[in-house]
Amino acid sequence: MPVARVVHALIQVCGSLREAHDRGWVHRDVKPGNIMLCVRAGEHDVVKVLDFGLIKQLRNPDTRDITQYAKVLGTPLFMAPERLRNPSDADARADIYALATVAHYALTGRNAFEAETDHDIVYRVMNEPAPTLAAAGVAAPPALEELLARCFDKDRERRPATIAEVRAALEAIAASHPWTAADARAWWEAVTI
Repeated sequence: MPVARVVHALIQVCGSLREAHDRGWVHRDVKPGNIMLCVRAGEHDVVKVLDFGLIKQLRNPDTRDITQYAKVLGTPLFMAPERLRNPSDADARADIYALATVAHYALTGRNAFEAETDHDIVYRVMNEPAPTLAAAGVAAPPALEELLARCFDKDRERRPATIAEVRAALEAIAASHPWTAADARAWWEAVTI
């Protein structure tokens, strides 16, 4: 997808995740299949974040955690390294990492880490740096490359601290790469049968 459209969609995903994070929830399953671009009331490219089935409550230690028995639940292609090490270890920065995997996929058409088995994917996520957009042949603004590199950091302490920080960076990028209502409508008209 074009950079401007991806940035437009990601800003909306950040809004949805911020609402969850502000309530003390972590989604834990942010991936392309859980992000729907819709037409709503004549407005094109309205994002819906779906499937909060793996959500984790951070504020209530008595909340039943479905990962308490160390089962990896989710899709390894889109999981942060700390979640692969310890499935119950998730905070908002795990969703931030996952958002970077979604951005990479939307911009390149390929997963950031690809391999034939889940074991090999886990190894790559844990040990290899995420590929840049430039390495995938995508011309993206340097600010977007820098943001994704931060979001992909293996050390969550070096990732953006909040989804609001990610959204602010995306909004700054959108200022020079706008996706207008006319752009969205034209996209939908071109692909709708």
